[in-house]
Amino acid sequence: MRTIVFIEAKSPGAHIFSRTALPRLGSILLATILKNLGYSTRVFIEDIHPVEWKTVEEADFVCISSISSTAQRAFQIAEKLKKLNIPAAIGGPHSTFLPEESLQYADYVIRGEGEETLPELLNALIHNLPLETINGLSYKTPGGEIRNTPDRELIPNLDDGPIPDFNLVHRWDKSHVIPIATSRGCPYACKFCSVIPMFGRKYRFKSINRVLQEVEASARKKSHVFFIDDNFAANKERTKELLREMIARKIKIEWSAQVRTEVANDTELIELMKKSGCFAVFIGFESINPMTLSLYNKSQNLGDIEKAIKTLKKYSINIHGMFVLGSDTDDIATIKNTAKFAKKLDIESVQFMVLTPLPGTPVFQEMKDSGRLIHTNWSAYDAHHAVFEPKLMTAFELHIETLKAMAKFYSWKTILKNLWRFDFFYAVVGIYGKRSVRKALSNAREYLEDLKNQLSTDFDKRTLKLRQKFLQQKGKTKEVILNTTSMQITEYQFFSTFLSKLDKKIIINKKDFDVTEGILAITPLVEHLKNRHEMGKQQLTDFYDKYRDRLESVEIVNMGSISLYKSCVNIGQLLGIKTKKIRKAYEQALKSIDGTPFECNNILILLSR
Repeated sequence: MRTIVFIEAKSPGAHIFSRTALPRLGSILLATILKNLGYSTRVFIEDIHPVEWKTVEEADFVCISSISSTAQRAFQIAEKLKKLNIPAAIGGPHSTFLPEESLQYADYVIRGEGEETLPELLNALIHNLPLETINGLSYKTPGGEIRNTPDRELIPNLDDGPIPDFNLVHRWDKSHVIPIATSRGCPYACKFCSVIPMFGRKYRFKSINRVLQEVEASARKKSHVFFIDDNFAANKERTKELLREMIARKIKIEWSAQVRTEVANDTELIELMKKSGCFAVFIGFESINPMTLSLYNKSQNLGDIEKAIKTLKKYSINIHGMFVLGSDTDDIATIKNTAKFAKKLDIESVQFMVLTPLPGTPVFQEMKDSGRLIHTNWSAYDAHHAVFEPKLMTAFELHIETLKAMAKFYSWKTILKNLWRFDFFYAVVGIYGKRSVRKALSNAREYLEDLKNQLSTDFDKRTLKLRQKFLQQKGKTKEVILNTTSMQITEYQFFSTFLSKLDKKIIINKKDFDVTEGILAITPLVEHLKNRHEMGKQQLTDFYDKYRDRLESVEIVNMGSISLYKSCVNIGQLLGIKTKKIRKAYEQALKSIDGTPFECNNILILLSR
């Protein structure tokens, strides 16, 4: 077992920088380690070039790397290897957090950092040693039992690893961007990020001399360097020392890096960045909504974002802004305002990404526990698809409005403005961005149609039969009874406005009514009036008893939802109203109460059909 092949699974779809192949370092680093141990290794990165299966078929062992969005492709590869009787291991964040799933396809799972686990596994397989002593490994026993050995301790000294050998990558050439990692870990606690569960909360740094070795090697190849640290300026004094050395050694490179907004607080650092060849910075602004920034545990505010943009532009450092849309405090207005914000402050390029609950993150567990995940088709977990039920909009609205925001940013006006400035790079980025949005819209038609038909996963499951029967008489329900027993003036004003904007006649506690056209009786159970809910339920029971003889059939349903907006969507769906009209009626109802929504997660429905 001396020939080892690595495969990095292909991304499921295009994004703004798809043409710039930027591999993750894991496979290349592990292949380099094994090469230094005497193994023959080769790395295939599918986003760069398709796998040459003739080479793979000659391998003794194959290691597959994937993240959540590439997991299904990784599983396909593993199944093909199984048919070829080639043992395989899967590694990466997704398999680390869901090893049992990956073991349905692969023989082994390397959890967490694999620099020590993988060599130990290969040595055990070669010499027929027990596997239970290898930390960070998941596998199946001959009897089919899944074993997860204890997690492996994080590598304390990053200098112990070799400099990644990019010559091991199939079809690698000097035109590619070279990724360099100077650190691992992150002390922040963004709820949607998998860095902390994967690499820990404590920063671990390579030495300055070690980083300079990698930078100088890249400079000789005349490649663009991308520092892939989650925060390149995590330790500002260390970063300054590195940049001073790059300048002193006259290392001529163009580089980019990921930083946080607080980089703008240190002008000396920014001056060194510019002088040493910084072309652009990638900043996770995440949101312009203060409530969302707080919810994300982002530890920054809108003022920090604006200051960072203005300061960096002053030093002619380009900005790629990354925004995550769809939190429980975001609505459609948030998405539209984010696009306006990015254009107003003249950010060179952006990615408007859909909040994606990745396995291993707090937000994933929250969504899973609350039943808000729409599916686990991992190929859609790419930050460009809505995969959960948002609170203040539908999944369909989140998906389509995010694409519209991207289209608004990458407009012909912006492209022409860059051409007028002779900024051809960002003019090309704009054109590619525009094409990417068009392609994404085209490819997402079926997906968007599914989202449109499934506006609320929990609602669909619990009311399918009810809706099917009720929609048979679509348009016949002219009157809606609004039960005000458990309502105060604000709630009454909101729901009466909302229902009237749906073009329905509102009946407030009317004694008698005509049942020939269909009746819908609604009792909103407002959150802060829980102690009065039983009163509302009793009124519906009395209503049912009173008209038992007159109604052919009556059904009472508790239409639980996750927000006031979703409660309105549920009502609108029963009435056969289109989503756009429901949204408009909701917004008009909000205006009637000065735009301050209240909690109303439960609505009792009495329906005569």
